[in-house]
Amino acid sequence: MALDSSTAPFLPPELEREIFEIAAVVHPATICHLILVSHRVYDWVERIKFNTVIPKQIDCAATCTIHELVTAIKSETKPIYFFRDRVRHLFIQNLPDEAIETILSACGAVESLVLFQSFGTIPSLQLTTSPRRLSIYIGDLLDPKQLAAHPLFTSVTHLDLFDQVHSHRDNIVEHLALMPMLTHLAMWNGSTTPDVLAAVLDRCIGLETVIDMHGSMSTAISRLTRDDEMRIVSMTVEDTQYLEDWITGTQGGSDFWARADAFIAKKRRGDIQPSSRCWIEDTDGI
Repeated sequence: MALDSSTAPFLPPELEREIFEIAAVVHPATICHLILVSHRVYDWVERIKFNTVIPKQIDCAATCTIHELVTAIKSETKPIYFFRDRVRHLFIQNLPDEAIETILSACGAVESLVLFQSFGTIPSLQLTTSPRRLSIYIGDLLDPKQLAAHPLFTSVTHLDLFDQVHSHRDNIVEHLALMPMLTHLAMWNGSTTPDVLAAVLDRCIGLETVIDMHGSMSTAISRLTRDDEMRIVSMTVEDTQYLEDWITGTQGGSDFWARADAFIAKKRRGDIQPSSRCWIEDTDGI
């Protein structure tokens, strides 16, 4: 007997879309099958697929690889606004300048950008909407050709600086002071000194959180803390964990920024003992 269309199951479009989007995020391996369901599902899931772009495919999240993105851009089968509207989080590593040029020229609305390599001066950076979250080598930030007044830096609220460039320590305060929206700063072990950090905290009055970042627990020593300073957190993110931690943050999870904010909030409430401690312990529940 034929099914009466008037009694067939029916879901509101908003709920239907939510179901497919949740399935794509929670079970990324199903994306290649979900996009075959219908044209509308293809549009919904494809948006999720290109939302976060990373160097290599991993199983922890719905992501697109750099290779897939570059191939799609070069195919010229999508309208010019397609990648601008979809790519929101971008992790670049070990790419030639030509590939970076191709990506940044097409993806003009990136909100979170990791440049896990030194890039020098790339013209397309002037075409990219300034990200709110930026991870970059400290030498590139302090390059006289870039300067923190460059459009790339004007909207940055969360800045993660890599590497140990001792020769630039004296210049970093001036550069960071030029970033009007900066509220969160992470600096890797060795890239600063207590005196320089104190100057950064004094000059950058909008800073709410400063992370003294380490690659391993053995070097995570509270050496940059002032007794009266509540904004500093000393913490570790190992190189092998960085990518997954970053992806977690792009999807609203607890990344190192969120953990640092949670620790500072607990410290301000008096929940961290002793009050001089500036590193997270397991008992903190963060």
